[in-house]
Amino acid sequence: MLHSGLRKIARWGTLWGTVSLACLALPLAGGAQDLDAPALKAAAEAGDMVAARQLGSALLWGYGGVDQDVEAATLLLTHAAEAGDAKAQSTLGQAYLWGTPLAKDLAEADRLLSAAAALGDASAMRVLGQQLIGGWVMPQDIERGLPLLEGAAAQGDVPAKIALGEFYLYGKPLAKDWTRAEALFEEAAAAGDGSGLAAYGAMLMWSEKDWRTAEADLIRAGEMGEGGAWVTLAEGAMYGYLGADSRGKFDGFADKARAAGEERIAVLESQRATWGISMEASGPKALAELETAAEDGNVTALLNLISLQRDGNRYNIRKDPAGALASLEAHGDLLSAEQRTQYALTIEAATHRMKQDLPKMAARIEAAVAETPGLMTDWFGKELYKANPNLAIYMLQADLKAQGLYGGAQDGYAGPRTLKGLYKMCKALPGEENCGDRVLDAGLIGKLLAR
Repeated sequence: MLHSGLRKIARWGTLWGTVSLACLALPLAGGAQDLDAPALKAAAEAGDMVAARQLGSALLWGYGGVDQDVEAATLLLTHAAEAGDAKAQSTLGQAYLWGTPLAKDLAEADRLLSAAAALGDASAMRVLGQQLIGGWVMPQDIERGLPLLEGAAAQGDVPAKIALGEFYLYGKPLAKDWTRAEALFEEAAAAGDGSGLAAYGAMLMWSEKDWRTAEADLIRAGEMGEGGAWVTLAEGAMYGYLGADSRGKFDGFADKARAAGEERIAVLESQRATWGISMEASGPKALAELETAAEDGNVTALLNLISLQRDGNRYNIRKDPAGALASLEAHGDLLSAEQRTQYALTIEAATHRMKQDLPKMAARIEAAVAETPGLMTDWFGKELYKANPNLAIYMLQADLKAQGLYGGAQDGYAGPRTLKGLYKMCKALPGEENCGDRVLDAGLIGKLLAR
């Protein structure tokens, strides 16, 4: 790929002539993040590969006072990478890995990241190691990936310590080793990153292993700026996971979560009202908590409000698709255009639940997704299943038939043959376990619809 890039440069005449002067001669505001683009251009022309990489990186993403120019960026970064600049190799490799802003090319990503890793670039070692261990984007190869991630952590790369610690904490796909995980998280905390402590504390709390250590670690994480740790503590307190006086601790942790700007605390307040935790149960009060928060611009509360109105809770909140639509229309400016479309489709699906409605509704969703492929996410699939389970199964039955995994009627019912097909489809998903136990889990159905 690098050689083909250099051939392209040759066809253009010179590398530097391809870097648009218009994008470099922008008036710089003089802020700390602005780059001296003309100076970098001059240095790059003189053969300074660090300057070529810095300018190429800025052009790739459009930061530092320059406009994005992916083509020029690719040429600059390719030239620096070919010259052996590890950071350029890492930057370009990650762009090919994630498929943004360059077209995804896993073979080229692997080659570039491997080259950078061989030169000791911690970022490349971490990213490549994570992907090879997890197998999310690249084919899984733990034997190759683990030394890379371990090497990045040994260099002091804090995100690598967190990533490696989480693999050991959750035991997927590495063998569970909480002692090793805790040590890595403590090292990261000493370097100023409390996210590992937050993960470790949450695991200790929810597994009911040691609530005192869990509480202490989560408090430390919160004080280090991990606002989500306060939400975890509030939720644990609410459900009685923090000792004999657990529920009495809720208000203090909730106040800290609100002070940290954590939107989800409004959802917990709503859940307390729903189930009558430390108060009388009240569905209307639960909805009011979310409505008030949505009016204040809380997106998380709005998402939960729309879903709760659409689906009800089979306890003290009835299904109210019209109310869900009203909330969407009233506060839709808080959501992206894609989110508004997704919710509108799920609300429509919730009102078309009869067997004869399924073909038309499925076609409606398929047409919307064909027009905007980004609509069909795991989250949308999950919400669709919650809104209309039969519709989600109906759509999956079509996929099962196409794959030769199901020969029955496409009727939206999860009978034995459908369940068997879903199980086989689940087993093909990377990293999925316990397919038999959770074959009708909303999260799994969402993944199957979006795969």
